[in-house]
Amino acid sequence: MVALFLYILSHHAKNRIVKREFVRSGETISRQFGLVLLSVLRLHTELFKKPDPVPQDSTDLRWKWFKNCLGALDGTYIKVNVPEVDKPRYRTRKGEIATNVLGVCSQDLQFIYILPGWEGSIADSRVLRSALSRTNGVKVPQGFYYLCDAGYTNGEGFLVPYRGQCYHLNEWRQNNHPQSKEELFNYKHSSARNVIERCFGLLKMRWAILRDRSWYPVKTHCRIISACALLHNHIRREMALDPLEAELDESYADFEPFSNVQSIQYIEASNAWTTFRDNLAQEMWNEWQASRNQA
Repeated sequence: MVALFLYILSHHAKNRIVKREFVRSGETISRQFGLVLLSVLRLHTELFKKPDPVPQDSTDLRWKWFKNCLGALDGTYIKVNVPEVDKPRYRTRKGEIATNVLGVCSQDLQFIYILPGWEGSIADSRVLRSALSRTNGVKVPQGFYYLCDAGYTNGEGFLVPYRGQCYHLNEWRQNNHPQSKEELFNYKHSSARNVIERCFGLLKMRWAILRDRSWYPVKTHCRIISACALLHNHIRREMALDPLEAELDESYADFEPFSNVQSIQYIEASNAWTTFRDNLAQEMWNEWQASRNQA
């Protein structure tokens, strides 16, 4: 049953192909696939990564500036099969019929939380607000935060880059040096936040069923997305070298899961958080200029 389940996820195989490979009836394949899917989802408390903040004494060049950062979050689109009447709601800006999936990951490329199901026409910030309001949604204890892109609000618990400045890493390869503290902050922010983009990339590389529209109903497909994220975490934990990203070899200090800590319930713009970002950017800029002077 497990082999059949993994075969369908990794090869995006149709029922008739699986019937031939496993010598089982179509009804048996569908039933067993559903049973394993539900079993994997029940393991979410074991397989989701517990938040692990960047320690104060971190020496990791990518993360050392972001003390108490829990990781990064972003949204991605995964194609789904929906009834004709629902297609306008699921149509993305690029014209694809997809669900907007919120993903939250740790520094070591494991998912902390994932929320599929929202229509492709919905903005990422709206999906995040939904995740914060859920009983089992995203938990951001006060004093900690996630890195986000400029599509989100810079507020308590969510640190975003400066708008109107160079940000993406491919833009920086065309320039020699940052010209301001805002540009330097964006470079450091992008280098760290890129972990969520790589996490989504690994997820889609590993599971072919996420790379193209499935014939499953949207509700089932959303469960499949969550199951794929859980299995991704299991593989990352159990394999010393991930075959899809064997060059990564990162280790982080152990941290006890948060308990009895007040969490952030909503996201809004904050002057205090803007000041925190400005001070952090200035600290980065001062150290960078000092290192250049010494050179």
